[in-house]
Amino acid sequence: MKIKNWLIFSYITVMLIPILTAVILFFWMESYNKQTEINDYVTNMRKFEKYDEVLNDENIFIHPPKELNLIDEKDKSNTKIELYDKNGILVYSSNNETMSIPISTEQLYKELYEIKHGFRADTFKKPIFSKGDLIGIYKITIMRTKIVKGVNYITLKAFAIFITVFFIVLISMIKLMDKKFNNPILLLITAMQDFARGKETSIKYKSQDEIGELIKHFNNMKNELEQKNVQIEKEQKSKEYMIAAISHDLKTPLTAIRAYAELINSKDEENSIRHVWSILNKCDYMTNMLEDLLMYTVLSSNYTMNFVNVDGEEFFQMLFSGYDEVCFKNNIRFETEINVNGSFNVDVKQMIRVIDNLMSNAIRYTEEGKWIHMGVFCHEANLPNWICQDEQQKLKEFRKEGAVILVKNEGEEISKEHIERIMEPFYKVDNSRNKKVGTGLGLSIVKLIIDNHHGKMTILSSKETGTLIACFLKNEGMD
Repeated sequence: MKIKNWLIFSYITVMLIPILTAVILFFWMESYNKQTEINDYVTNMRKFEKYDEVLNDENIFIHPPKELNLIDEKDKSNTKIELYDKNGILVYSSNNETMSIPISTEQLYKELYEIKHGFRADTFKKPIFSKGDLIGIYKITIMRTKIVKGVNYITLKAFAIFITVFFIVLISMIKLMDKKFNNPILLLITAMQDFARGKETSIKYKSQDEIGELIKHFNNMKNELEQKNVQIEKEQKSKEYMIAAISHDLKTPLTAIRAYAELINSKDEENSIRHVWSILNKCDYMTNMLEDLLMYTVLSSNYTMNFVNVDGEEFFQMLFSGYDEVCFKNNIRFETEINVNGSFNVDVKQMIRVIDNLMSNAIRYTEEGKWIHMGVFCHEANLPNWICQDEQQKLKEFRKEGAVILVKNEGEEISKEHIERIMEPFYKVDNSRNKKVGTGLGLSIVKLIIDNHHGKMTILSSKETGTLIACFLKNEGMD
């Protein structure tokens, strides 16, 4: 059923059911009232006849006793008798009421011999004669207490039934609306969100309404996009393979060039040696660049890390070893500090590359005679003095629930503009300040490796303290 037709049908149903309920309840109440009216009328007529026999005694009006009890004990709760003399003065009331002012003649003689039927009470007035002369009038009032209570009860019951039916209809329509609209729409939204996150999803919906058509179009669109994504992925892998192949093909002739250059370098000719070393340096640079490009391409694709569980202290002691000699050759002062506990899940080979790239970058930007500090600290450990207070404050939240690898060099400040882009591929800070020209991929590779370890990376730099690179790794079991 189309949504428009369904809505029209539901609106008519919602309107008709309460109306029909109200009509049925009305006739039910009318039937109840008629039956109770008949029963009550018969009962009251019997009471009027009973008390008429008692009140027809003229002596009650001529010589009324001081204490007069005209009503039976069982009728006192709902029956009232009043006696008036011919002048309209109240001479007796079963409720012990008194009236000093007589009622008018018109009011006194009004509705004589008539049973006045009301919702709350029935009344009957009749004159009493003695030897043809009017001596008084009595008035009997019978309260319809049970009838009033019954009508109130049946009214409340009918109202409760109507409200119950109304809410049943309301709740039923809400559930039907959820089933008809909200549930399939939420299903569609969830499927769209899952599809956006790359999850496998499919919607099964059998209704042929407009929402069904929308879901059908979504499924078709999703299938088309998945097919296109597969095609794009194939093309991307082809490009990555091409880059990797080019890198591999370039390394072979470069290796041969280096071999010939080394042969030339074995001679003592001064100019030849100088040019040969230039060739060797260029070869080293191109080789490093191709290796970095190859590694960046591999890490950018669906590269699977070879994670192993290692002891933190033992692993980082191995990782930090060997750099003091390199720093010594470059006349750079170097120190390390390790303060970690627990174990870590890491790819050992890639973590070695991380430290190599960080140290190469630090050496490149550190002048002779200055310091490079490297350390690793768990979140409970105090940071060393070579980390200033401002840096410690910034690293407080950064290193929670894990360990932080810190590499700091006493170099020139890196501006905020450069820091925001320094981890982009092939981005280089001012080359004129470098001892050696880098490939521009070192920090990009570091970031990819740290990201694949579910960690994070940040760079802090100031004119006073130099540049600090921090890499965070979670302890095992804290993910």
